[in-house]
Amino acid sequence: MRATARRTTTTAVVTAAGLLLAAAVSGPADAASGPTDTTTTTTTTTVASTTSADGDPSIATQDATGNHTMGSSIDAHARNIGAAAGASTLAAPQARAAAGGPPPGKLQGMDVSAWQPDADFRTAYANGARFAYIKASEGTTYTSRTYKDQYFAAAQAGMVRGGYAYAQPSQASGRATADWFFASGGGWSDDDITLPPLLDIEYGSAAQGTCYGLSWGAMRDWIHDFSDRVYERIHRYPAIYTTTDWWKRCTNNSRQFSDNPLFVAIYPVNDFTTPGELGHSWTKWKFWQWRAEGTFPGDQDVYESTIGNLHLFARKHE
Repeated sequence: MRATARRTTTTAVVTAAGLLLAAAVSGPADAASGPTDTTTTTTTTTVASTTSADGDPSIATQDATGNHTMGSSIDAHARNIGAAAGASTLAAPQARAAAGGPPPGKLQGMDVSAWQPDADFRTAYANGARFAYIKASEGTTYTSRTYKDQYFAAAQAGMVRGGYAYAQPSQASGRATADWFFASGGGWSDDDITLPPLLDIEYGSAAQGTCYGLSWGAMRDWIHDFSDRVYERIHRYPAIYTTTDWWKRCTNNSRQFSDNPLFVAIYPVNDFTTPGELGHSWTKWKFWQWRAEGTFPGDQDVYESTIGNLHLFARKHE
């Protein structure tokens, strides 16, 4: 566990109904979360691609546009190292998502990005989804054009929701990446329907390398810099989305991030009761991305417990 400077904040808890009204006026992030100006959004490149069942384009298109979704690199990595390794340690590609699930006794949810611009949160809620993580930014060059609308729509549908940042460690520092996330509208509000920011950190492209050219120590420092900056601004530690395989390869299975809730990625073939082995920083997971496509738009996720506990987790003070 890495020590960080702590500061005390005192704020009123806002009811879910109150936040919905406020959100319509003020936008996704509250004043403590930083600016919400997204005028610096970069222009993306149009690239021909094949679209998958969950609405995501090919990894080549995502690499070319600088706009990746949660888990986008995992399929490509599993293919590169072979199905045998992928079957045991990786979030598997859609081709291996067998009929089955969701994990029993868990609260269902989803994650989406600008590749699902018309995600219907009301229908997803009616079908059982109770939370959503929504992409806000990537590195320090991309801001999602759909984040604000999706963030509001999820809340209006009754979901607990939060924003995520896709990491590009070879592009900019962890601190700069966190600041870009906040400038892109990401943040956290002191209520019971806003999830803490999420850092999506996974395999680099073939050109970048699996660990973005960073040593174990440099990668741990990068993640600490992102996490510490988020904590400085909102007094909450961000959650971390990753695979156990990547965590072992790129942080040397670090034990230093127990303060950061885990969003683990693995797509089971048969056993939907557990995601299996976790990185050494964690003894339990908060969220689990268990399939890349299904009932809800985007990826299929679950929370470890009940809706009541999810509300408690959303408003937790650290």
